[in-house]
Amino acid sequence: MDELFLFLEAGADPARDRVVQDFGGSESLLVWVPDGAAAARVAAEQVAAGTRLIELYRGFDLVTAGQVIEAVDGRAAVGVAGFGLGGGPAGPVSDTATVFVGHPEADPAVHRVVREHGDGRRTTAVAVPDAAAAVAVARELTGQGTELIEICGGASLTAARDVAVALAGRVPVSLVSWPVDSIERAAAFKAEFDAA
Repeated sequence: MDELFLFLEAGADPARDRVVQDFGGSESLLVWVPDGAAAARVAAEQVAAGTRLIELYRGFDLVTAGQVIEAVDGRAAVGVAGFGLGGGPAGPVSDTATVFVGHPEADPAVHRVVREHGDGRRTTAVAVPDAAAAVAVARELTGQGTELIEICGGASLTAARDVAVALAGRVPVSLVSWPVDSIERAAAFKAEFDAA
């Protein structure tokens, strides 16, 4: 797996709560973890197996993200979904979507994972080829009750902006960003991805 996407979800079992998305030439692993310690263990295992890029979604804060960064110890880029000033959720969120932008071969109807959690919460993860498709999917999901949209780190800030503008403030929109300890590895991964 070149890419690992971790979702924080209380009660998750990372050995069971995982999905592989196959894009033909590459695969991504999505794993739900109960806490930062479990996220750090999964990240360390996957990096040892060759994963080079990790993105953290659905509730990671500075402490839990820091556990992953320390476990990876510079061997892979680690990005965290964050919000613009004043753009975060106002309270608990039960229905979120993560939109992975930039896989040219992605088909949002095929590369879609919906996880219903035992506590009634839901996560939808969708891969799309470009920003226009991200806008369309974000509108669709928001219309179905999604309360938060997270845009992957492979997307530009302007793609996330386009989604936020299209949703006109109906739900918060986040974008994965790369802390200084991951910038070089993230840039190298993107260059290789774009060249492939």
